[in-house]
Amino acid sequence: MTHYSVLYMSGKLKFYLYFMSIISFPLMAASHTSFVNEIPDFTQSRITGWQYGHGSEYCGPVAVSNSLVWMTNMRAGQADLAKLLASSRYMNTDVWKGTRTRDLLSGVHAIAIELFGGYSSLEYQGWKKHPLQYSTGTRVPDIRWITDGISKDSAVWLNVGWYKYDRHNNIYRRVGGHWVTLVGYDSSILIIHDPAPRAGQLFANEYVHTSTIGSGALAGEISGLPRPASGYLRLGKGMHVKKVADVAIVDGAVKFRK
Repeated sequence: MTHYSVLYMSGKLKFYLYFMSIISFPLMAASHTSFVNEIPDFTQSRITGWQYGHGSEYCGPVAVSNSLVWMTNMRAGQADLAKLLASSRYMNTDVWKGTRTRDLLSGVHAIAIELFGGYSSLEYQGWKKHPLQYSTGTRVPDIRWITDGISKDSAVWLNVGWYKYDRHNNIYRRVGGHWVTLVGYDSSILIIHDPAPRAGQLFANEYVHTSTIGSGALAGEISGLPRPASGYLRLGKGMHVKKVADVAIVDGAVKFRK
C-alpha cells in the first residue's frame, strides 16, 4: 500500500491495520549488538602458503573460526584453527572451490564435539544440499530464525550467493558464493564480519541493509537451481559484493547452539 493511499484512510482503519500487522507478522527484537566488538573479524588472506591457496577460498573455515575463538575464549592461533577446520578431517575445503554447505555442517559437528563435548543444536535453512540430520525443511532462510541465533552460546554463518541480475528476464544467475559470520543485527540490518580481503584487513563491523526479493528466479549451474527467487533475502548497502557479481543473496544459513 502506498503512502499517499494511507493518507485517505480514517484514523480507526489505520489503527486496525497497524494492530493486525503486529499480530500477523511478529517482528524480531529491534536490535542485538551486544557482541559485535567481541567476536573476531579474521581476514582469510592472512592464511598463507600455496597448500592453503593463500586463503583465497577459506571463507568458510575462517567465518566459523571467528565464532569458535570467541566462544572458547581462545587468545591466539586463529589461523591454525582455520587451517584445521579446512582439513579433510573437518570441512574438507577445496583450495579452488571453497567449502560446500554439507561439509561445513559436518565440520562444525566434528569440531563442536571435540571442543564442547557435544552441542544442543546444529541446523540449516536454505536450498543447498546438506545432511538430513541438520535440515529444518526450510528452503528460504527466514530472518527471524537467523537472528535468533545471536547469543553468547550460539552462532550463525551465512552462505551468500553472488549473482548477476538479468533485469530483462528478472533472473538472478549465480556466479559464486561466500561465507560470513553474523555477529548482530539492528532492525532489518544484519551486522556481519566478512573474511574477504575486499572488506578490509582491519576489524570492522559491516552493517548490511536487507530486503526481500518479491519475484523472479534464481538460476545457475549448480544442484538446487533454478528456483523461484521470491522470499530470499537480498543484501544491499554495506555488503562488499565480489566484482564478478552485482547482487548478493542469502542462499542459506547455519545456526549452531552449544
